[in-house]
Amino acid sequence: MTEIFKMPDIGEGMHEGDIANWLVKVGDVVKEDDPVAEVQNDKLMQEILSPYSGKVTKLFVEAGTTVEVGAPLIEYDGDGSSEAAPAEAIPDTASEAPSSEAQIFTMPDIGEGMHEGDIANWLVKVGDDVKEDDPVAEVQNDKLMQEILSPYSGKVTKLFVEAGTTVEVGAPLIEYNGNGSTAAPTSAPQAAPTATADAAPAAPKTEGGATTRTTADGRVLAMPSVRHYAREHGIDLTQVQATGRHGHTTLADVKAFASGAAAPKAAAPAEATPAPKADTAKPAAPKPAPAPVQAAEGDRREPMTPTRKAISNAMSTQNANIPAVTNFDQVEVSKLVAHRKEYKEIAAKQDVKLTYLAYVTKALAATAKKFPEINASIDGTDIVYHNDVNIGIAVNAPSGLYVPVIKNADKKSIFTIAKEISELAEAVRTGSIKPDQMRGSTITISNIGSARGTWFTPIINGSDVMILGLGSIVKEPIVNAEGELAVGQNMKLSVSYDHRLIDGMLGQGSLNYLKSLLADPAYMLMEV
Repeated sequence: MTEIFKMPDIGEGMHEGDIANWLVKVGDVVKEDDPVAEVQNDKLMQEILSPYSGKVTKLFVEAGTTVEVGAPLIEYDGDGSSEAAPAEAIPDTASEAPSSEAQIFTMPDIGEGMHEGDIANWLVKVGDDVKEDDPVAEVQNDKLMQEILSPYSGKVTKLFVEAGTTVEVGAPLIEYNGNGSTAAPTSAPQAAPTATADAAPAAPKTEGGATTRTTADGRVLAMPSVRHYAREHGIDLTQVQATGRHGHTTLADVKAFASGAAAPKAAAPAEATPAPKADTAKPAAPKPAPAPVQAAEGDRREPMTPTRKAISNAMSTQNANIPAVTNFDQVEVSKLVAHRKEYKEIAAKQDVKLTYLAYVTKALAATAKKFPEINASIDGTDIVYHNDVNIGIAVNAPSGLYVPVIKNADKKSIFTIAKEISELAEAVRTGSIKPDQMRGSTITISNIGSARGTWFTPIINGSDVMILGLGSIVKEPIVNAEGELAVGQNMKLSVSYDHRLIDGMLGQGSLNYLKSLLADPAYMLMEV
């Protein structure tokens, strides 16, 4: 069967890219997820992976050619006679085709291997004339809200989905210069017909009630990068519990399976091992679904916003997959308070708002350099020790919680860190934060002290293994170095860490070092 691999969207709303190098030639036999080409766009060079296994029978373009997303790249298992189709052709659409001038904009991958996103808001309507690179919609994925730009100029003749809809990458969003009659694809798995005997098999259920979605030919739904990771680590995707929305198997699912944190999918009841005291084996009862909330008179029910749904999914995943431990402590910071008071006006003259958070960020960066285990990530059974110290700063906005990142914080001055914190926080609150400003954190700070909070149990962010919870500074009685009762200023600290990598002694040891830096800014300057 002949298969055609088309130019994928490799992120950032890309609508074209240059084929920098072919990594295969006609006659080569490739496997699914093998690298086949190097693609260059205006942001990066990236290998693209084959979605099929088979023999390469045609390369549609030469190296160095600029190719639009959706244009054919490789023919597999054919006779080399396939003709290049228009880049805007949409697979799996209904039989009624748009006019010859119509162009279809499909859902782009806006980064991080995203396979779906929520259309939070449309910025155009039917009848609008748009130009290439005009913003047309706000899309929310599990990381951030982002505007997507039009790859075409023309008149909007159809919007395929309503605001608030979850759309998979590659699904049509907008018809330009058509007659409005283009039909949306009917190949979405959730809408697949089930009445005939040849219909796609029902999605197998996992032991914990999660669903692994498969295509009509029984393949597990997962991104190529997830398949590639599973192949490299010898993991059978059919045995992995899927927690992604709509039954997709995510990279986190595969890593959890590899580390033993997730059990394999339940075996069929007929193969179950009999219980020692039972005559017949019984399949495990599925976990009951939560009872629906009954709204009382006067209650108000409303759907979650896309941002809140993303936060909900991320927090649930992190809390379920990471065995976290939290240590609570405090440090007397009278010297830090005096130091900030002394330099606050000097900072203001440089248009810098000097906050305690800037000091804590610098101190945490120095601590991460001294204790590399807290500046690491777990990747299956490997530990990745990060060279750069990139500190995420949790920022609250009206739409939800975001985590912009201070890159290379260990190499920056406290004034520079303070200025970046202010700029990133403002970008979050105004909605102008960029995807790159939200990526790459290696350790995170969550500051509840600004709300007069003290101790709490922060949830570890992303692939980090530690998060510092910063509480308020409270005036309290202390016993000073001379053994006298005095009024001190105690900063409350909470640190959560991944117990798979960090044990209690290491967690507290790194916290003790952080405390020593915060207790005496002069010592901090000597150390860093």
